[in-house]
Amino acid sequence: MSKRQQEKSEETRRRVLQAACEAVETGGLDAVNIRTIAKDAGYSIGSVYKHFADVDQLIVAVNHLTLIRIRDAMTETSEAYADPLERLKALAQTYYRFARGNTNLWLALFGHHLPDDQPAPEGHKDENAALLTLIGIALKTLHPELEGAELEARVRTCFAAVHGIVALALENRFVSLSDEVLEKELDFAVSKLVAK
Repeated sequence: MSKRQQEKSEETRRRVLQAACEAVETGGLDAVNIRTIAKDAGYSIGSVYKHFADVDQLIVAVNHLTLIRIRDAMTETSEAYADPLERLKALAQTYYRFARGNTNLWLALFGHHLPDDQPAPEGHKDENAALLTLIGIALKTLHPELEGAELEARVRTCFAAVHGIVALALENRFVSLSDEVLEKELDFAVSKLVAK
């Protein structure tokens, strides 16, 4: 493939992926339709399938971009706080604000399930590991005695607790809280989760 063909192919993939991201942002997972995305991107259906084998692979690519955006936001937050407890609180707030501001993308990330015979993509695993590492660094600073499996379990527990609070809030469950109260309670929950 010539350089020009390669550039054209990359541009096609980028535009198709952008159209898919916009579809998810506005309509959630139900809005991901190859025919509509091809039209919105300005390409044929065949062009979409040239880059994405099926709808699942297109959603995986959208979700990968969402994970990168979450990681970038949380990395920026992490770098802004020297105090590990304040950093953990800020990470929880950043996660919530991202989910609240990008609800359909966030719901797609956790609502899309690949068929049983398809493993989670390596890129997803890498991005998730990067998020957990940000939490782990702050936790290790707070609790130098935590190591190995114990540290990993605590990191995952902290993430799961915050994720659960955020999920309930976004789903407007009867136990969910207003934004203002939820932000205060996230700080409370993080403080208790990481207390000695």
